[in-house]
Amino acid sequence: MQYTDSLEKSSEYLRLALDHMGRHQIPVDPANYSVWYEYVSGRNQQLSLVIDWALSQSTSITPELNKTLYEKYIASEHKIIIQKIRQDLRAVLDTLLEHITDSGSRMTRFTTMIRIYSQRLKEDLDTESVQAIVEDILSESSAVRRSGRMLKNRIVLSTREIESLRKDLDRIKEEADTDMLTGLKNRRFLVRQFKQECELAIRDHMPLSLIIIDIDHFKRINDTHGHIVGDRVLKIAASMIKECVKGRDMVVRFGGEEFVVLLPDTPLNGAAILAEHICTYFKNMNWKRKDTGQTIGQVFISLGVSEYRPGETLDSFIHRADEALYLSKTNGRCRVTSEASLKESYVAAQKQG
Repeated sequence: MQYTDSLEKSSEYLRLALDHMGRHQIPVDPANYSVWYEYVSGRNQQLSLVIDWALSQSTSITPELNKTLYEKYIASEHKIIIQKIRQDLRAVLDTLLEHITDSGSRMTRFTTMIRIYSQRLKEDLDTESVQAIVEDILSESSAVRRSGRMLKNRIVLSTREIESLRKDLDRIKEEADTDMLTGLKNRRFLVRQFKQECELAIRDHMPLSLIIIDIDHFKRINDTHGHIVGDRVLKIAASMIKECVKGRDMVVRFGGEEFVVLLPDTPLNGAAILAEHICTYFKNMNWKRKDTGQTIGQVFISLGVSEYRPGETLDSFIHRADEALYLSKTNGRCRVTSEASLKESYVAAQKQG
């Protein structure tokens, strides 16, 4: 899905979409939001017809139904495009095979002709017979060259067509891996990338760390300033976090107001230092609304840090960072907690008990 609406249009669609979602108590996440954005913008006629019919029948649009609508009318778009790409690729290959077969058949005939004439030329032939052989060979040789040129041109054209189809596939893959709002990679991409980074970390005996980031009191921002401002805060937050990383470090929108930073070749203490840097960056930022100039105030974040343990799952890896994040929240927010502090906190609690 590619959207090219103006800021004014997209803001109006956002307001209408969130109004519908609030009315039907649909959780605000990228998949659910895309259903209602497509509906209010009128860009997806089939989806609009289904929703209009459901509303006319006083059918309750539950989160479950919303998920079904997404899978059928939005996620399936990619399946349709991939099916068309598959059909187009098959057509290209069939045409190329036809040219190869034709060229091969002509070359086979030419080879057979050469063998036959080679044997005949061992005989005592008259001038006219030799002349006829020469003419046949020249004629067939010319036909073979034409066929070869046609095959070469067809190969060049087919290569261009296949390259174009590959670009379409790359675009679909990129869209599927990207969060629509922030432009960051999404959880789907994180799951796949995590496997690769684990393999590299184990192979090279290098550390792999993770930071989970949560915007403090984000609901208050939405309630006070509206969802349009809330979305703008998420975009800017994503950009700020990206500014703080480098190389193979990867920033992902994990969901809602949560972000994950995956840090290859980085030990726990190095990840904690980076987390402190990100936290300080947010502390020093004063936020204002562009449209009104109204001060939003400061937007703080809480962070949790963990280091990969060979053999563990992504869920386990994130869970420990999430526990550290929870401790940051419990201890007053706007701070960094490493998983190393979890053990210290547990020991302290045991002593008090």
